[in-house]
Amino acid sequence: MGLFDPIDTAATGVDASQTWLNAISDNIANINDVTSTSQGAYQTRYVVMAAVPGQPGGTGPASALDASIGGGVEVAGVALGSPAGVLEYDPSNPLADKQGMVRAANVDLGAQMTDMIMAQDGYEANIATISRAQQAYQAALGLKV
Repeated sequence: MGLFDPIDTAATGVDASQTWLNAISDNIANINDVTSTSQGAYQTRYVVMAAVPGQPGGTGPASALDASIGGGVEVAGVALGSPAGVLEYDPSNPLADKQGMVRAANVDLGAQMTDMIMAQDGYEANIATISRAQQAYQAALGLKV
């Protein structure tokens, strides 16, 4: 295990949480978007994350342990929701069809707010880990031998 591995691992969590928060903000910003029924609706963004495997630390007895410790998280991709959206009756909308229907985004605000809380907590926890690791390194540098 390297000296700066805790900071590197926490940094992957910060990056992943930031990507998740960006997707959530896109979803919330487009929650009221409508299109004509002949077009697809705004597609909700879902961030897909994957664990980063640990790296072997050398040839000694601890190398197997180092490989079993994860290396953080990475964004594996962004999945999109269905473009079918939800049909809504809004005859006053200029995009409405002959029956007065428009296609609205199918974004669940409650789920987005819950996800936002989880992403924010993950972001803050990883920032706290980085801060504490930096404090520990600074304290170690101040030791007199």
